[in-house]
Amino acid sequence: MDAARSARELVRAALVAGPLGGSVEECAAVVAELQALVNEVSAAQDDAIVALAALETEVADDGTLVEVRHVPGHVALDAPAIVSGVLCLSSVAAERRVRDAVRRAVDGPESAGTWTGLGGLHAAMAAGRLDAYRAGVVAHELEEVPAEVAATVITSIDDAFDREDGPRLRRRVRRVLAQISPDLLRQRAVRARSESSLQRWVDEPGVDTWHGTFPSEEACAAWAAIDALAQQYLADGTCERIDRARAKALTDLVTSNATIDVQVVLTTAATPGRDASAVQASPAGGPGDLVEVGGIRAGDPVLVRRDWLERAIAVTARGRTGRPRVLACDPGTGAATDPTGDLSTAVYRPSARLAAFVRARDRHCRFPGCHVAARYCDLDHVRPHPAGPTSAANLACLCRRHHRVKQRPGWRAALHPDATMTWTDPTGRTRTTHPPDQLHPVTLSDSGTDPPPPDRGRPSMAVPDGPHSTLEHHLEHAPGCRVHVVRPPVPMTCDVRAHSPRVRRSTNSDPPPF
Repeated sequence: MDAARSARELVRAALVAGPLGGSVEECAAVVAELQALVNEVSAAQDDAIVALAALETEVADDGTLVEVRHVPGHVALDAPAIVSGVLCLSSVAAERRVRDAVRRAVDGPESAGTWTGLGGLHAAMAAGRLDAYRAGVVAHELEEVPAEVAATVITSIDDAFDREDGPRLRRRVRRVLAQISPDLLRQRAVRARSESSLQRWVDEPGVDTWHGTFPSEEACAAWAAIDALAQQYLADGTCERIDRARAKALTDLVTSNATIDVQVVLTTAATPGRDASAVQASPAGGPGDLVEVGGIRAGDPVLVRRDWLERAIAVTARGRTGRPRVLACDPGTGAATDPTGDLSTAVYRPSARLAAFVRARDRHCRFPGCHVAARYCDLDHVRPHPAGPTSAANLACLCRRHHRVKQRPGWRAALHPDATMTWTDPTGRTRTTHPPDQLHPVTLSDSGTDPPPPDRGRPSMAVPDGPHSTLEHHLEHAPGCRVHVVRPPVPMTCDVRAHSPRVRRSTNSDPPPF
């Protein structure tokens, strides 16, 4: 601890000294030295995470809490949860961080159960030669490789750590593996094909991002269908750009082969004496307004067009005697509430209505940084039953891992009346999770003055080197084309001066033709 603080003081003193000067070579050398420092510190952090993960809090015979240190490589159940609070990481990122640290730093002898063959990566990081990202790239390629093979591969590519980036290291690892054991590459390909998936999350305002991995032959046929429909959209003027046309073609092909039923639930503040039937189904606004809605998935709310939302409300109303269902919400946090306690029960197991209500309120695991969907979570009595009631005010969604973490010694959780939930870990760090706000949606009005979208043919450069023309952009990005356009590193100027026309005189004295 003292050494880490002293190192921070040294770096802080160097930064306070003022901006760096010197030549390009000197500044580049400083960048390299600082990167080496970051690499060494990352290796030291791996060692610290390994030490933290080996500690387990247990209850002694006299009822006191004691810390038991296991051998390096042991990972306590709540270690990733503690790391997520210390490093401000999501649950998935924290679990990955702990796992990577243990695999690299705890590479025991061949006879030990912790032998991974990745110790060379940790040694290169500790020497300042390899950063955590590139070490992660190599480790990922060696995920299911036997330890002795992994050690051989790392030894053979060690000299490349000083000069090659992540993608080149990845290709180098695969080449070495193909020479040593091509069966391992086939096993990985088979596993990757069996684990193909499609994921979706909210990205830029008003759009979702999809990420999919598919078996190559399936992807080839699907892409051909998408591209054919996209070309048709370009021809008839439905879309102006091929990438936008492909996105629309994908969603159109999917929705045309499925039956979609959208149900809209309106929200209102849980105010005593308020008539829920007075809630306006669709506030006034233009059809092009973007309105925030939730409930489509267990994640961030999404922005949809108002005209689409009004059509969905109309369809919902036709199926519910002329009016969508209205949900009471906390006026402050916007969380769904059960103000009258109608859903509460005296027994341990919640009713189907209560379970559905709590899952709709929380939408995902209520542990900080965890995004496991509520349908995969347990319904936990925050205050154990029977001391705590089976009610919306005492139930929360927790994935199985964090349900077990909550029961570990040293952890405390509290669910407040406004549905916020406070967590305290064994180190004393406190974090609060908030339920989705279903009462205060964001509305982005359509004023009719939206600027045209930027020209995708002229992408902006992170380091400006002159504007690229549309032709240059397509030459650089066209499939199978290896043209690389290099622009002058500094602006070019041309000094134009007035001059008299020059007459070229021939040195040939013969009359034409010459």
